[in-house]
Amino acid sequence: MQSKIDLRIIKTRTNIKNTFIDLLFEKEFNEITIQNILDKALINRSTFYNHYSDKYELAEQLVDEILKSATLFINERFSDKKGNDLFSTIYKAYLHLYDQKKAILALWKIRTGTLHLYDDIENLLKKNFMKYLIVHSNCTDSSLLDYYSTLYSSLVLTSLKWFLTSGKESDIKKIIEQIQDRLGSEMFFEHCKL
Repeated sequence: MQSKIDLRIIKTRTNIKNTFIDLLFEKEFNEITIQNILDKALINRSTFYNHYSDKYELAEQLVDEILKSATLFINERFSDKKGNDLFSTIYKAYLHLYDQKKAILALWKIRTGTLHLYDDIENLLKKNFMKYLIVHSNCTDSSLLDYYSTLYSSLVLTSLKWFLTSGKESDIKKIIEQIQDRLGSEMFFEHCKL
C-alpha cells in the first residue's frame, strides 16, 4: 500500500513541476499564480499545498535539483582527469544537461533575490576553475586568476546555452572536441605564467 502512495506523490509532484516549467515559457515568473498552476495541472489547491508552500518553494526545489547535478559534474570535471576520461566526463555532463534542457531554459528565466540558476552555475564554474588553476599553474596573480576563471565560466555557459537553444544532441560531441582541441585549459596555463 505504501508504494502506491509514494508513486502517486511522485506523479503529482512531477505533474506540478512540469506544469510550472510549461508556464515559465508562457509567462514571467512573477506573473504565474498558484491558480495558473492548479488550472493547468488539473489539481486542487489542497493538493498543491500538500507538496509546496508556494511557487517560490517549487522553483527553489527545481533549481536545487539542477544545481546538485551541475555540482556533481563540475566536481568530477575538475578531479584531475586527463584526455579521454576528461572528454567523457564533459560529454556526459552536456548530455545530461541536454536531457533537462526544457527545465534549465525555463529556470534560467527566473531572476529574483534568491533564485538565479544561471548565475549560480556560472559562479560554481568560476570558483572551481580558479581552484584548479591555482593548483595546476604557476599563476599567482589574482587579477589573472579571476579573469581566466570568468572567461572559462562564460565560455562553458555560452556553449551550454547554445546547445540548449540552437544545437542538436548530435552536435555536442563534435563541438566539445573542437573546444577541447583549440581552447583546452593549457591555453589558460600558458597565459597565466605571464
